[in-house]
Amino acid sequence: MRLLFKSVNLSALSPYLELWRKTPQKSSDYSSGVLLCWERALGYQFAFDEDAELVWIRGEIPKEHYLAPVGRWDRPDWGDLLRARFEGVVDFQIVPEALLEIWRAQLGDALQAEENRASWEYLHLVDDLADLSGNKYVKKRNRINQFVKQNPFQYLPITEELLPRIVEFQEKWCESYKVFDESGSIEMESDGIIRNILANWPSLPQMMGGALEVMGDIAAYTVAESIDDVIMIHFEKASLDFSAAYQVINHEFLLHEGRKYRIVNREEDMDDPGLRDAKLSYHPTDFVKKYAVSIRL
Repeated sequence: MRLLFKSVNLSALSPYLELWRKTPQKSSDYSSGVLLCWERALGYQFAFDEDAELVWIRGEIPKEHYLAPVGRWDRPDWGDLLRARFEGVVDFQIVPEALLEIWRAQLGDALQAEENRASWEYLHLVDDLADLSGNKYVKKRNRINQFVKQNPFQYLPITEELLPRIVEFQEKWCESYKVFDESGSIEMESDGIIRNILANWPSLPQMMGGALEVMGDIAAYTVAESIDDVIMIHFEKASLDFSAAYQVINHEFLLHEGRKYRIVNREEDMDDPGLRDAKLSYHPTDFVKKYAVSIRL
């Protein structure tokens, strides 16, 4: 069976989300927000496989690559299914652990897997990060309290009326931070946030967000996405002018928007030592582990 790939776009999101809801382990890499943000930079495409109740995901930049399929994983015929759609050796990136175990049980020695620690997603209980109770969060509370004393602020949910100010802040944030990035990924991400997420906000009911306003200016914002009892933090940006603004927007967003959910997914650290330390300092309760997988058909 030949897979027909088409570009990721808004019209494809509704059928995609139906299949994503059936996926047993939900990684943020497969959320609509992340795929939309990076569709131009990585050339993401969907191929809907109705017979199998799956959608296959392919990227074309910097070279052709595949992500894990999304949809029904509880099937006994993965070997036959893969052979009918691919030939030779097929490689999949950022495969969630639950799918890897299913494939490993059915495909045996035909499968090779390598852990991708940089892509592990950090999971927390929402109540832990909204309350910041106990000794392990004392440093976080102290930094937040210091910010509150020094900076009179208000929390604002992201609405259509606020969007122009969020876009303006994102553009300034990109200019401030891109000097630290030699790969150009900050500019590519910023383009995706503005062009595909913020520009289409009214058409993305699964998205939500909040911002900090200090003395009339936006100082930080968060954009997140919900699925089941999980809230995924996709984009968290804060001004260099305010110490602890990242901690404050994380805390305020979960206080105001997160209580309806049980788990918050704060996504990966991209193998950045500083970012890893910062994420570990929030004491994750679990991870979404992912792997690079090669299958000989």
